[in-house]
Amino acid sequence: MSEPTKIKRVAVIGAGASGLAAAKALVEEQAFDEIKIFERNAVAGGLWNYNDFTDKEITVPSLDTEAQFAPAKDGEGKVVGWPTAAYDSLTTNVPGEIMMYLNPAFKREGTLFLFRQHVADFLQTFADQEGIQSLIRYNTNVVDVRKVDGEWIITYVDAGSSIEQKEKFDAVVVASGYFNVPFIPKVKGLEEYSKNFPGRVTHAKAFRKPDEYIGKTVLVVGNAASGTDIANQLVLVTGKQIYKSVRSESTAPGEPDSRIAEIGEVVEYKPDGSIVVADGQVLTDIDAVIYATGYLRTLPFLSEINKSDHPLITDGAFVHSLYLHFIYTQDPTLALLGTLRFVLPFRVSQAQACYIARVWSGRLGLPPKAIMEHYVWKRFQEVGNSSSFHDWMYPLDADFCEWVYALCKLVDPEEKKGYFPRRWPASERTIRKGAGKLKTAFTKCLVDKDRLAVDLDELRREGYFEGELEADEDEPDFSKFGKVVAGPEGYTEEEVLEAVAEMSKSG
Repeated sequence: MSEPTKIKRVAVIGAGASGLAAAKALVEEQAFDEIKIFERNAVAGGLWNYNDFTDKEITVPSLDTEAQFAPAKDGEGKVVGWPTAAYDSLTTNVPGEIMMYLNPAFKREGTLFLFRQHVADFLQTFADQEGIQSLIRYNTNVVDVRKVDGEWIITYVDAGSSIEQKEKFDAVVVASGYFNVPFIPKVKGLEEYSKNFPGRVTHAKAFRKPDEYIGKTVLVVGNAASGTDIANQLVLVTGKQIYKSVRSESTAPGEPDSRIAEIGEVVEYKPDGSIVVADGQVLTDIDAVIYATGYLRTLPFLSEINKSDHPLITDGAFVHSLYLHFIYTQDPTLALLGTLRFVLPFRVSQAQACYIARVWSGRLGLPPKAIMEHYVWKRFQEVGNSSSFHDWMYPLDADFCEWVYALCKLVDPEEKKGYFPRRWPASERTIRKGAGKLKTAFTKCLVDKDRLAVDLDELRREGYFEGELEADEDEPDFSKFGKVVAGPEGYTEEEVLEAVAEMSKSG
C-alpha cells in the first residue's frame, strides 16, 4: 500500500458531481504535483447531461455485471456521446437550495426544485473555475485500472481512436457513477416475452419523453424515484391506463398520481402477451413495460481487482470492501465516490473528497485496517448481500458531512487550508426532512399550473402547502461513522483486538 506522504499523482475518473468535488478538494489541498480528470463525454456534468441517445444492447433480463455499452456515433462513425440516465423532464427530488455544494459562480434558478438543465449548468460552471478546467481530459474513456509495482496504471482511449494510452498515478478516485448497466430481474417467462414482442420491454435508462408512449397502456415496474416519476409523467399524456408494479412502500419523495393503478409484484409473463401478478390478477392489454428497477453495481475497468481475493464487484448488488462506503480497505489509495443511495450525492461526495484529500496529503490518517474491515463486516451483518447495502436514509447523510467537517477541523481549526464540507444548519435539516412533502406540493402545482414553483411561499399562496415544515434541530450523531480522531493513534490496541475477535467469531 502506498504511504500517504508519497502520493503526488492522482487520477479522477469522471467529471460529474462526485468527480468535480474530488478535483476541488485535491486542488485546495495544495499537496499534489499532478491531478488529472478523465471524462468520456465532451462536457462536465455526468448523468445530468441529457441527450436523445439510448443504449441499444440492453438485454432482458439484464444481470451481467461485465456488460459494457458503446457510445452513440454519427453517420460517419464519429463518437457523439454516451447515453445517460437523464430523461427530458427530470427534476430534482430535493430542493435545489440544499442539494448541492456551494458554487459562487452559479446564479441560482428561480425554482424550488431544479430542472435537469439547471443542475447540468451548475456543474459546468463549477468545472469552468480556475484550477479545475485545465485538469479535465474530455472525450476520454478509461478502459482499465490496475496496480502494478506500487503504481496505478490508467489505460484509456480517446474518442475516435482505437489506440490505447497509459499513464501512471499514485492514487485513484473513481467517480464514474453506477447508472450505466440497467438491472432487469429474472422473471418467469420474461426473456421469451421480450423475444416474442420485440421492443415492448425496456428500462428507465432508455426512457426519454412520455410523448413516445401516447396511445399505449404502460406497465412501470418499480416504486422508487424513477418509477414514481415516470409513471406520473405517463399518466398525463398517454390517454391510456398506467399500471405500476409495487413490492414495497416507496422511499421516493412525492406521491403517485391517483389515476395510476398500483398492482403487486409481476410473477410471470405468458407467451400470449398477458402478464400475471402475485395476487392472481392478469393484465392482457399492456403495450409497453418499463423496468424502473435500478442499476447493477459495475466497475468494468477494475476487472483485475474483481478477479482478486478481495473483489469490489461480484453479483452487482453492492460494492464490497469499502470503508465508509468509499475507501477500499485493501488499498486506501483507491476511493470510489457516489456509491451511497438515498443521500444528497453532491454533498456526501464533497465530504468524502475532503476526507480522502487530507488522508492522501498526510494531514489525516485512517483508522487501523481491522477497524475499517470491521465497519464493512458490521454492515454486512445488518443487511447481508443486499442491494440495500449502501442505503443511507436521512439524517445519515447530513450527519456524515458534519462528522467529516469535525475531522477536517482537527487538523486545521482555523480553516486556513483545504476544502471543507458544506455545513448542515438546523434550517437546512428541516428542509431535508420535509423534502417529500415539498416535492408532493411542487408536483401538484406543476401538473395543475404547468409551471415550476419558485419557493414554499408560492406553494402556500396557490393552496398546495399548508402549515409549516416540521423542525429538525437534532444534533448530529457520529456513532455510525467512528471516532473523531486524526489517525490510527486514536484507536487503542484493545479496540483493534475486539474488532478482530468479533469478526473471527462469525468466520
